[in-house]
Amino acid sequence: MDKIKVLWMNNGDTSLLDFTEKANDYNLSITTCNNMTECRNRLSLYNNENWDVVILNAEPKMIADEPPQSRNLSTAFLQIARKSDIPIFVVTANEKISMWDKREAKRLSEGQFYILQKSSRQLFEGIKAVVEKSVDYQIRKEYEQIFAFYSSIEDSTSDALLLKLLKSVRDDDFYKNPLVPANVRLILDKVMTFLTNKGLLRDCPFKGSNLRECSIELGKKGKVVPYHVQRLFHSCVDIANNGNHQIPEETELSYRKRISNPLYVHKQITDNMAPYLNKALVYEILNILYWCTTLDEKAKM
Repeated sequence: MDKIKVLWMNNGDTSLLDFTEKANDYNLSITTCNNMTECRNRLSLYNNENWDVVILNAEPKMIADEPPQSRNLSTAFLQIARKSDIPIFVVTANEKISMWDKREAKRLSEGQFYILQKSSRQLFEGIKAVVEKSVDYQIRKEYEQIFAFYSSIEDSTSDALLLKLLKSVRDDDFYKNPLVPANVRLILDKVMTFLTNKGLLRDCPFKGSNLRECSIELGKKGKVVPYHVQRLFHSCVDIANNGNHQIPEETELSYRKRISNPLYVHKQITDNMAPYLNKALVYEILNILYWCTTLDEKAKM
């Protein structure tokens, strides 16, 4: 399992480097940032880095040329909480921190507050315990091989889209979530690009809008692509492509024409006429991704 990824807003304090080195013993990978501006940028929705936990200094710097101040803690904490639901720990290297500031730090972090010189071991053990209970961590662990592969083919080495898809399976309204086909289609784009680069689509390279043609081409690669994988591609591509489009509400078709129209997949999902289709689609893409992990590096056709 990959290391637990920790973003530590440590005010640029180089005296804390020793603590980041100790974190390796607890399977933690720590990235530091110097102020809240940097921290917000790293947590931004437009930045596809994945973090398991944030450590916030109890006396945070909001901007680069501002001194650390405990009065900034509430503001800094809320700025992080609004951007992400990942756990937030509060720490300080200041053993003389006031009782009021201690109480505020404990209140905000729900008790996850540590004075480093006294309790760095408890901090790292606390992070492991909290993260290992998180849904994100459990999903990544369950599909570890698939996540390792998908992260390797993503431009930003991010597994955010795949994680979002698998987390959505746990939602009460997953069965009629119209975004599932769209997200699966985006993952298929990455897979087809990977297979093109691997040489399996030499006669029909993926160009961004020819998923169906690429799927047909893979059906001709029986020496490399097992029959069940060929069928998975055909089904997954058709449902994801057509489920990603809506027929205008004003379009009126007979029942016979509706059920035979591929573009009605979206409506069948949202109207709960196919309550297991989204789940089937997720399992299809998981099987495809798993097959990709088994491809030999030299397998080309």
